Amino acid sequence: MPVRNAAQWLNETFESLMKQIIENINIELSIYNDGSSASGSSLRDETLNIIEQWRKQLELKYKLIVHGYENEEARGVGYGKNRAVQYSSGRFLCFQDADDLMCPNRIHRQYHVAINEKDDAILIGSKYERIPEGSTDRYTQWANNLTEEQLYTQIYLAHGPTLIMPTWFCSRSWFDRLGGFDEIAKGHCEDLTFFFKHLRNGGRLYRVNEILLYYRYHSEATTFSVHEKLCETRSKMDVKVLKDVIWSVRIQEIQLNIINNLEKLTIWNAGKQGRKFYRSLNDINKHKVICFCDMDPKKISKGFYTDELSQDKRRIPVIHFTQAIPPIIICVKLGLTNNDFETNLSSMNLREGIDYWLFS
Repeated sequence: MPVRNAAQWLNETFESLMKQIIENINIELSIYNDGSSASGSSLRDETLNIIEQWRKQLELKYKLIVHGYENEEARGVGYGKNRAVQYSSGRFLCFQDADDLMCPNRIHRQYHVAINEKDDAILIGSKYERIPEGSTDRYTQWANNLTEEQLYTQIYLAHGPTLIMPTWFCSRSWFDRLGGFDEIAKGHCEDLTFFFKHLRNGGRLYRVNEILLYYRYHSEATTFSVHEKLCETRSKMDVKVLKDVIWSVRIQEIQLNIINNLEKLTIWNAGKQGRKFYRSLNDINKHKVICFCDMDPKKISKGFYTDELSQDKRRIPVIHFTQAIPPIIICVKLGLTNNDFETNLSSMNLREGIDYWLFS
């Protein structure tokens, strides 16, 4: 558990840790402090004091390990997670954010899945509930209702990993083999890059279909801005950097895994998102795009999109979606069209992960 200026959440978090059902499992709690402000600092935060106040109680249940440094700029979430792992020694790793709450059976359920699956290369997540209730409903419904197949096919969406990082549980040997998280201090999505690295190396995904975590939503949360939401505590420039990083990581991954292996493709969305997707492709993959498709008569009536940056000012046809030829990369956000898009897609009788992939 990495922490940084988390005083307002820690009492509840530690209470949830003390309620864990532990049956014949030896568990360490490895906390790494990523520069929280100590007493006496102009930016005083009580994180370290709260940890000390809980020390004796936590040590009744866990082998407590606390490391870190004070009063410095954050070195990054990836750095903090890696150091917490480094100072621990367990066979399995259960990741916990300092502002989230575990359900009492979380460790017990995920541990037994790991034991029963007998596969070190497996990343185990779970369903979750947002607190406060009603926060990011569209995101939560998406993550909790993905099918087993969609855990793999919908990995390119802007929402992030199909198993949300605060629910992750994995073997230490696999984590070490992958080299841990990227340690970039600012403007990086270490959970997404680790997730893609896991899949590229043949890792499996497993979601426990129970709510095992209460995932807190607030403007100070690290993932608040990473998941392409405007964070009031960050400058517009910081938010743009984060969005650009996430976009670039996703573009790189879908080209590597999908588009590089195609001979041709259609982009569903002749608007801003579809055109941005096209412009983000490398030159070889741009030439694989045979057309854009859409349902908007205004966009279709234009007849074509002109690639102004190409030497020959290449014109790419814009057609009605019913005329689209797979494979298709869909750059339309889910759940924002009163189900019109979903209905149209269903009418095409296409297979996700074979005929089309979602990227939005």
